Amino acid sequence: LLNSHDDPSFLSTVLYSHIARQYIPAPKANFVKVVVNGESWGVYVNAQQFNKEFVVENFKSKGARWKVRGCPNAASGLDYVGENVEEYKRCYQLKSKDDDKAWKDLIALCRTLSETPLDKLEEALKPVLDIDGVLWFLALDVALQNEDGYWVRASDYSLFQDKKGKFHVIPHD
Repeated sequence: LLNSHDDPSFLSTVLYSHIARQYIPAPKANFVKVVVNGESWGVYVNAQQFNKEFVVENFKSKGARWKVRGCPNAASGLDYVGENVEEYKRCYQLKSKDDDKAWKDLIALCRTLSETPLDKLEEALKPVLDIDGVLWFLALDVALQNEDGYWVRASDYSLFQDKKGKFHVIPHD
């Protein structure tokens, strides 16, 4: 039980969730009293898991889900590192069915972000990325000072690809 590590106020996760959910799909969070074998361990932060139930609740469908953890040199910031799937598996953990198409789609997204000229980028991303959701995600990451998130370490977020093939960025941790 890791209870609000580096947050003595216990408020960061719950406040972030409350604010973020007004703009983007984000895990719900609240407080719970933890009791183990009749002994109170105190108040803990309880955050919704990024699982099938979360995506069905927020997107009304299932799809590919990735957890994006910290990776050397902040390489999990949707950087294109070639066509070798193993390079992406170092930083992106597919939580749904391990599917070659899902990996190829992730690589294609990274390639599009890295190699498309800026004047053509928005048009290239429209069919494969929830651009509005990503902009809200990035704005919330900065405004709410996520000290180990996308801007700082290119980590601690999740990706969801819906059945239409569009990627969504979900805050995590």
